[in-house]
Amino acid sequence: MMEHSEKLSRRNLWGWALGAIPTGLLAFVFGLKYVEFFFDDLGLLPGFFIAGQVIYMTINALNDPLSGQLSDQTDRSRWGSRRLVYMKYGAPIWALTFILVWFPWSLTNQITIFIHYVVSICLFDTLLTLVLLVWLAVLPEMTTDIDERNKAQFYAGILGTIVVLPIFIVIATLEPNSEGFRFLMLIFALVSTIFLWLTARYCEERPEFQDDQKYTLMESIRATFKSKTFLVYVGFYFCQNFLGSLGLSYFFVYILLLERITPGLNILVLFFVIFFIVGYAGNIIALRLRPKWGMRKIILRFGAFRTISSFVLFLIILVPGLEPLIWYGLIVTTFAGGYGIFHIPMQYLAIDEDEVLNGSRREGMFIGVMALLTKPATSLGPIIATVVLTIFGYVQGGGLGDQPELAFLGIKMMWLLLPAIVAGISLIFIYFYPLYGEKLTDMQEKLEILHKEKRKKFLTASAASQDTEERTYSDS
Repeated sequence: MMEHSEKLSRRNLWGWALGAIPTGLLAFVFGLKYVEFFFDDLGLLPGFFIAGQVIYMTINALNDPLSGQLSDQTDRSRWGSRRLVYMKYGAPIWALTFILVWFPWSLTNQITIFIHYVVSICLFDTLLTLVLLVWLAVLPEMTTDIDERNKAQFYAGILGTIVVLPIFIVIATLEPNSEGFRFLMLIFALVSTIFLWLTARYCEERPEFQDDQKYTLMESIRATFKSKTFLVYVGFYFCQNFLGSLGLSYFFVYILLLERITPGLNILVLFFVIFFIVGYAGNIIALRLRPKWGMRKIILRFGAFRTISSFVLFLIILVPGLEPLIWYGLIVTTFAGGYGIFHIPMQYLAIDEDEVLNGSRREGMFIGVMALLTKPATSLGPIIATVVLTIFGYVQGGGLGDQPELAFLGIKMMWLLLPAIVAGISLIFIYFYPLYGEKLTDMQEKLEILHKEKRKKFLTASAASQDTEERTYSDS
């Protein structure tokens, strides 16, 4: 394996990682609480909730390629950057859309609640897309080194966890329709804006890429559909988005199951330890194995173990006396999910391959089209979960004692059986992922040569421009 020279400076590394803090504050809290807020607290009818998810799914998908194309086409000479300008000026607007979610327009009128639900989550996602897309896009531009990207992703995860830890403990059981919750949301919005400004300040866009050829929207979209690497990964990432949508967003129903199975335990703390500490232990092992196994093999092996473990755990806890074993099973399945550290870095490889083939970097468009094709899963998960909860008699807004026995079977299926099936399907796609081994090494070598040529061309042009300016000044 060749040694790459594109190392991140400490300023760039930690500057980019700081972007995980607003992600933890805004995106994490939104994902954790918006379903509970509208579906449970405000009592939005299941039909309205599903209809809103369909609208959200459509907007959620379309705004990504448009945002990607916007950033790829931005005139750096006019705005000073292609990516960071949207982080700097988009941060306060994103924060405002986040605040909009938590202030109900009505507590009783279903139509008004539905309109608030659709408008607020779609606005929030549109600004989230614009800001986080450019945050993600600037990292592969700063470095093509796989280990540097993984390291940045890991550091971002650590910072995000440090922020999420106290947030999770404080707000996990806090009613999102309370004044205390809304006051915290105002603070989170302000803090997130500040950290996004810091990220925009400490990240850098490489000047040698600013003169890359610009493509039309359709040309860029066609390029993504010509990439086998990209299309195969779309299938895998669609499944991962689906799994993510069934995760923390439904913590409010999972905790009912845990309270029934193991009453008296400090469930919040124990769940946190498993979800974060064990999860990051899995990340660390995956990172250490990467030089030996490669990302594809790690995902296949860890993913197969996770799939089998989830299915076996589901069968075990169908036996009432064995239900407490769910805690041991969660440790195993969470650790096996440590390959999630590679989700974003593997997405970058299709962008690198495209640059080798076409000579230009199109991070914004590739990340945008990826979201166009995979973000519908973010709504598909809640739609299916709502159907399952409704079929099995879940009582909206009800406590532990209000739920029928059948509802807990539905929660078990939603938490373990469905994810086992979807995780297994995702491995079929990753099995056919083409960029690994010698092919990956060859692509990286060509990419580094191309970047050296671009850098040399940029420096030569800059020197010539400076000489011209000096001669003009001398003549005058």
